[in-house]
Amino acid sequence: MNSPPAIYCDEAGNSGQNLLDPDQPFFVLASTDLGSVEASELIERVRSPQGGEPKFKTLRKTPDGLLRLSTLLTDPRINKSRIALTAFHKRYMIVTKMVDLIAETVIHQIGEDLYRRGANIAMSNMLYACMPAFCGQVTTDRFLRSFVDLMRFRTPASVDEFYLAGEAMVSASSNLDFRRDLYPFTERSLFHDWFDGIGQLSLEPAIPALFQHIAAWGARRPERFRVIHDQSKPVLATKEQFEAMMALSGESSSLIGYDRRKFRFPLQAVSLEQGDSRAHPQLQIADICAGALVHFLKSRESGNPDDLARLVGDVCLDWVLDAVVPSADVSPEELGTDAAGGVNPVDSIARHTRRRNRDSKT
Repeated sequence: MNSPPAIYCDEAGNSGQNLLDPDQPFFVLASTDLGSVEASELIERVRSPQGGEPKFKTLRKTPDGLLRLSTLLTDPRINKSRIALTAFHKRYMIVTKMVDLIAETVIHQIGEDLYRRGANIAMSNMLYACMPAFCGQVTTDRFLRSFVDLMRFRTPASVDEFYLAGEAMVSASSNLDFRRDLYPFTERSLFHDWFDGIGQLSLEPAIPALFQHIAAWGARRPERFRVIHDQSKPVLATKEQFEAMMALSGESSSLIGYDRRKFRFPLQAVSLEQGDSRAHPQLQIADICAGALVHFLKSRESGNPDDLARLVGDVCLDWVLDAVVPSADVSPEELGTDAAGGVNPVDSIARHTRRRNRDSKT
């Protein structure tokens, strides 16, 4: 019996738990459903005469490598139906996680839904812009770092530092109304309402990125598929959770979520495996595409794009599924989240997980 087809995933810009690393501000996940023959032929277009596995970070260093990169990225077989990319601005992602883990939980407990009409995105954009403007850059840096350290270390000292940094934010705010906006994040009496039960990998961008890619390929493909990811500790650590969110044989999926963010769940993948890029040319393609987008994003942020960044901007942006990056948009119309109807995705996934756990015990 033939095994199901596969999608192949690799990432670039992973700085581990150092999410505020100024040298690596972006994380990108790339995936492809290219077959082995296609991928092998494409990789030969960038392989050096000396052989060896081509890597984006090596290719971009020489004129010949840049030429070979250009040849690959403009090949018509590399297109938006065969490649998918997701980008995370890591500093902004910290703010979105504060909103998801703290504000959404607190607001959900009073019967409101922060995900409806994109209110979570609007709040993230508002906080990202207003925290340094009203509270100062140094105070904001301390607050964000204290949140990262709290999620990482989970000690009484890290809890104390998070709320001390929060108090400094409130005291420093030049806008009285903004102090009220900070309340869910800085009120210590709410700590156990939102913190208890949060997993160790809650700030790892590889996990939501992979979830999005599996959901996107499930919408694109008529048949189910395997997922092969390049070696990744966070992905390996969450393998069982991912597979618990995959549909059983014959199990149908339903559309959940809101507006443009809807997706079919349970996921249509059948398995999640770790792969070796030396054995899978598709992973080498994903590595190059992910690295190319990171290069573009860093060049754009610096305001000094080079020829490679301009090529990536012209060719590769069409491959992007989503970009978790800050913007000035706050209204549902600006965010594209004004469509009516939908189902809360977190509630739906939680119900599925509880049901799957019950069934596994019977």
